[in-house]
Amino acid sequence: MNKSILITRPNHDLATTYLYWWSKKIIDKCLEKKIKYFDLKGKKASKKNFDSYLKKNNPSFIFINGHGSEDVVTGWNNEILLKVGDRLDVKDRVIYARSCMAGLKLGKVCVDSGAKTFIGYTKNYVLLFLTSRETRPLTDNLAALFLEPSNLIPISLIKGNTVEEADRKSKDLMKKNLKRILSSDKSDKKEVTSYLWHDIKYQTVIGNNLAKI
Repeated sequence: MNKSILITRPNHDLATTYLYWWSKKIIDKCLEKKIKYFDLKGKKASKKNFDSYLKKNNPSFIFINGHGSEDVVTGWNNEILLKVGDRLDVKDRVIYARSCMAGLKLGKVCVDSGAKTFIGYTKNYVLLFLTSRETRPLTDNLAALFLEPSNLIPISLIKGNTVEEADRKSKDLMKKNLKRILSSDKSDKKEVTSYLWHDIKYQTVIGNNLAKI
């Protein structure tokens, strides 16, 4: 098992485009820490490429960005990458799925199939964004309230933290953001804070929370 990261970054709609650009910060951290990474970006985030990179490169950490459900996580054009009922090549790996609901069923199946740990969400992963920033996601301060905390999960793991520490740091930053917005005079603060609390509540760790990549 190589200490390396397989990242999927489809960008076929607005939500995945935001994840695509914000995941670039994870690649920057890999470069800084000299961690080997494999970037399945855009159309490269296909099932064929995903399976091939797992087999050939044996990464210790899988970071999935894409749509999901309790049974699946997907890549480019919502092609299924991991699915309950399929053979899952996840043995001894840490998985973080920034996807809706995959922590409800797929996460447990991955751990039962040999994954060290699965980090995900038992309900929808909620992300708010500004329509005025749709073409420049990295300048979207509203989206940052959600994406900076979720980025802390892979960033903390790259730094050598345990899954438990990565999860805690992510939730702590969401709580900090929530308190800051509550004390502000923003007209939409109730909506923003309710969705931040939603992501805090439904972000989950399944398996060995002391695992490292």
